Amino acid sequence: MINILRFNVYIPSSLEDALEFLKREGVEAAPMAGGTDLLVLMRDGVKRPRKVLDLWPLRRELAFVKRGDGWVRIGALTTIEELNASGLARDRRYLGFMDAYKQFGAPYLRAIATVGGNIGTAHPLSDVVILLLALDAEVRLVSVDGERWVPLSKLFRGKRETVLTPTELITEVRFKETPKGSSTVLLKFDRRWGHSMGYVIVGAYMHLDGGRIADVRLAFDSMGEPYPGRAFKTEDFLKGKEFRSEVISEACSNVLPREMRRIDDYRASAEYRLDLSKVLMKRALLKIKSRIEGGEAYGGS
Repeated sequence: MINILRFNVYIPSSLEDALEFLKREGVEAAPMAGGTDLLVLMRDGVKRPRKVLDLWPLRRELAFVKRGDGWVRIGALTTIEELNASGLARDRRYLGFMDAYKQFGAPYLRAIATVGGNIGTAHPLSDVVILLLALDAEVRLVSVDGERWVPLSKLFRGKRETVLTPTELITEVRFKETPKGSSTVLLKFDRRWGHSMGYVIVGAYMHLDGGRIADVRLAFDSMGEPYPGRAFKTEDFLKGKEFRSEVISEACSNVLPREMRRIDDYRASAEYRLDLSKVLMKRALLKIKSRIEGGEAYGGS
């Protein structure tokens, strides 16, 4: 039997028009950017909105990558392809965005999947979200009643659940420019390259100052909750220490397992995921060190 989807589509003339529509329709409406997630959920019967708000006409206003005043700002309707094509992804400090691009599904998905959609879907395996968490990003939420900035680490409440109200839209994400002597990486392990899922994903940022770990942030697809999270205790352990093999091994083998809880499912066991998390974390830190020292540029392997 063919499942026929029936819904109305509203095409806004401006961001203000879109926000007014959400104010009127509330929970009856679902915002859609590229549709790579929402349309699948609708096809499978997980979501059945009566009305869909098509955000694509707002790309002139909400698709951008801007740098200034010490901030990096990314519009919610910026596609993964556009993010990679920006100068940001070729800055040694932000090579993690090129990592995300290379491992983000199929080429046609990169052309229509958006940064805001990746955030709003609130899925534990949202690649861009995990990297943005490592960059300590915050998200701008806008409604007809005003706006608020929410730390990305505080945005999620559960799998596919966020703190957004039905009248709010994600319009951009921002993070502070990182200093020289820093870099980022995103590593994902799965059965094949470019798969849209992953057994484990880690995003990492590190700043080295004279061989010392001046700052570090580590994000995983899950720390125990059904959404991406930061390894804060492991970060605290590493900060201020010399970057030495025994320090990294201690953090991966003994500190991370004390704060991370993994689950069993049909794809992998909790024990396997935890071991893989430790391995990928070590690889991520070593890769960042290599990038900082100039051993790797422009996302090369």
